[in-house]
Amino acid sequence: MFLHAPASRCAIAVVSLLLGCRDDDPAIAYKELRSARAQERADAASRLGQARAAEAVGSLVAVLDDPDERVRVTAVRALGQIGDRQALPALVRRADDSLGSVRLALCQALGQLGDAAAIPTLTKLLHDPDETIRLSAARALGKIDQGAGDPTLLTAALQDPSETVRRHARKVLAERGGRRALPGLTAALAGSDEAVRARAAEVLRDLGDPAAVPALLQALDDPAAAVRAGAAQALGRAAPTDPAVSAALKRRLAVERDALCQVDLAWNLAKGGDRSALPHIRELLLEGNSEAVRAEAAMALGEVGDKTDIALLHRALDGGTGLVRKQASMAVQKLEKT
Repeated sequence: MFLHAPASRCAIAVVSLLLGCRDDDPAIAYKELRSARAQERADAASRLGQARAAEAVGSLVAVLDDPDERVRVTAVRALGQIGDRQALPALVRRADDSLGSVRLALCQALGQLGDAAAIPTLTKLLHDPDETIRLSAARALGKIDQGAGDPTLLTAALQDPSETVRRHARKVLAERGGRRALPGLTAALAGSDEAVRARAAEVLRDLGDPAAVPALLQALDDPAAAVRAGAAQALGRAAPTDPAVSAALKRRLAVERDALCQVDLAWNLAKGGDRSALPHIRELLLEGNSEAVRAEAAMALGEVGDKTDIALLHRALDGGTGLVRKQASMAVQKLEKT
């Protein structure tokens, strides 16, 4: 039995709506983007992005609310590839998309656009429940040559639950210089949260900014060993030859009880030219009370040791396991090249 013509047209319209057909949308200038088949719409968006078709921006914006995930994701990516900043207002509205795949594509597209106007949206996405999206937002902020996103990156570097996200946020801040983040970092270094203080020292180490030296000198006496170790590393990066830094490292080493801190203090003293504590690093390489201590000693000798340490590192390599073997092997390779 056949449907009457009016009923048939009605049925076709309903099916087209459910399938996402956009044939009646005048904003979409490309037939393939109006197809009833989602894969055809997605393929069309992909081709337009690859062609950097600036004339297609309006049509791609019109399909950002397509009911199919593939189409929305591909349209967002295509707009990022084309790089026309006129698409930015429409793109940022997708920050609340229920699908993580769309939000992830959005981070990538905003990074490609490189427009500082996207910073508030990327700041919001740095608090997304999905770790992968937070990481992508941090990467995108790193592509925008503005310091306005640094406070948000600093929050991620200090407080994000994911080490991967924290590490990348530190990397972006270091690559940009991060001078605007120094007040927040020094405040965090003196705060009440031990984990945040230790992470602040890590960020300051990566920044290597001499302006942080006064705060780092104070942190050498922090009650937490992880903070003291991080402060020693940061001082060795920021001002290794500063006499005040060398004196402070030596003073702390004389009273330090934590073996890992002892390695870092002696290591960074040597960076400044005082190699008097190297014998202690060599001792801890073989007799340290943990794998972490012995591995840290191997790393230190790889940087501040000399060729006479190669035999000692081979002993650690032959008798060690896991991380110690890895770091001893890398240290040998470094010293053999010197």
